[in-house]
Amino acid sequence: MSVRAKLPFSLAAAILLCLTPLLSQAPERPARKQGTFEFYIGRYSIPDARFKKVYEPGGGIRGLFLSSALPLGLDLYAEIKEFHKTGKLTYTQEETNFLLVPLSLGIRYVLPGGILMPYAGGGADFYFYYESNAIAKTMNIVSGVHLLTGIYIQIGRNSPLRLNARIKFTRLKAREGEIEVELGGFEFGAGLAIAF
Repeated sequence: MSVRAKLPFSLAAAILLCLTPLLSQAPERPARKQGTFEFYIGRYSIPDARFKKVYEPGGGIRGLFLSSALPLGLDLYAEIKEFHKTGKLTYTQEETNFLLVPLSLGIRYVLPGGILMPYAGGGADFYFYYESNAIAKTMNIVSGVHLLTGIYIQIGRNSPLRLNARIKFTRLKAREGEIEVELGGFEFGAGLAIAF
């Protein structure tokens, strides 16, 4: 083989040798954000039969969510929301109002990724509730636990904005005298998060 015939092979080998370090390096991942601040809106359903006799099932829930990054892909999070219902007492048919303010604290794992970032976690709940009607006014705080799962969708390559869709299940009971009501239930919704 002549020198002229070997030149394209030698040139190709030299280019490949020069590009090898670039081709063998893993793509650089963007630095993990330190946390999120989120606006949330969703639906909450209290399955208790006594509750459903007085209030229509389901209703809107809205609130704020804050998370902070921990090692190993974990996040510490806190959220506060508001759920309000108006119903009618079963015997007198008089109006009654119910306000629920859930405070949740927990830990979740966020699967690192590009556009889609699924997560799952759980934690503790502290629910403040207030019910007011012609017969009585009731106020209390109860505690329970929850599990949640969801997914963040990154908006744009370098944007701090993320869409969030999630499902949460809470288990907790309130007791007033001899009456026990399950205030936990399923919640699903969406949010707009700002990662920082």
